[in-house]
Amino acid sequence: MDFIIGAVKPHHAHLFTAKTTVSKKHFHTITGFTRPVNGNSLDRHFHLYRGVTSYDNKHFHRFYGKTGPAIPLPDGSHYHMFAGETYVNFDEPLKIILGEQEEMDAFYPKHNHRFSGKTSDIVGEDPFINGKSIMNKSSGCK
Repeated sequence: MDFIIGAVKPHHAHLFTAKTTVSKKHFHTITGFTRPVNGNSLDRHFHLYRGVTSYDNKHFHRFYGKTGPAIPLPDGSHYHMFAGETYVNFDEPLKIILGEQEEMDAFYPKHNHRFSGKTSDIVGEDPFINGKSIMNKSSGCK
């Protein structure tokens, strides 16, 4: 039985967290897990991600994106870089009058934020493939 380097592609995801840029005197935090895929450190796979920012300054933003390719680490694991921009949102919360949203014109002030970072080590890797635990030792993000 021959062993082929890079042939094993475990099902896994990554934790991600980042702070957005400051816009309109505030920022948001984004955090979540990437969509799981089968991949390893050598195959240049990527992950999709999406979510909702933290609730700051009386609002939140939606975001979505695609990570960069897998970046191998010396221990055989990997991480991904990610960057994106939140959906545009109103500067102030929408006013509700008698259960209906106030009419908004095209010039109502809006803003968005940029974000970037790197994912944590692998989460959810099959422990029977290479002996690693379900949550690797370096589960924090920077």
